[in-house]
Amino acid sequence: MQTLLILAAVGLFVFSGYSFGRAAGYDAGRRAGDIDAPREPSTVQAVVLVALGGVALGGGLLLSGDGSVRLPTPARLEELAGRAESVAVEKAGGSADAGG
Repeated sequence: MQTLLILAAVGLFVFSGYSFGRAAGYDAGRRAGDIDAPREPSTVQAVVLVALGGVALGGGLLLSGDGSVRLPTPARLEELAGRAESVAVEKAGGSADAGG
């Protein structure tokens, strides 16, 4: 998940740089005499893309924790499954006591 968020952030940063470059070079293109030039791009688009990229990058870094990915091992999965089963049994016992 961290990798996907960081890749999304990189993509957003690249696209924002491209958008800002188009906005900055728009006047030069108009002076060159381009026929049927598109509407002037907005600088706000680049700012929003940078903000979204920052959020994605921050989320990826926040999820990384200590900098390493913690892969679930079979022992860890067994522990988690055992805890989930014990919670389910407690909830079922509590609802049986309340109903009877």
